[in-house]
Amino acid sequence: MYKKKNPHPASIRKSEATPLGQVINEMFDAYHLNKKVDHTQVVNLWPKLMGKTIANHTKGVFMKDNKLFITVESSALKHELHMNKEKIIHMFKEKLGKEVVKEIVLL
Repeated sequence: MYKKKNPHPASIRKSEATPLGQVINEMFDAYHLNKKVDHTQVVNLWPKLMGKTIANHTKGVFMKDNKLFITVESSALKHELHMNKEKIIHMFKEKLGKEVVKEIVLL
């Protein structure tokens, strides 16, 4: 017997006008894009929050599973970042208004 599937939430038409911002938020929720946008924001914020000096000595900044991976060129800088992991996580939380970075991994 053929079972009819429920329509995707993003494809359901509404009878009244909806603000564009709300529509975009609903689409992001429907297509599970919020996490990817958050991760992109973290990577883009890295040089702004850390400053040019630190950003120039860190390479390969990327996010995976709420972990921020950072490749560090200098062992002294790696040690300094290691000692300030919690502070850095707090800075991202403050800037983004939510906890996106839960752990920092230094490579």
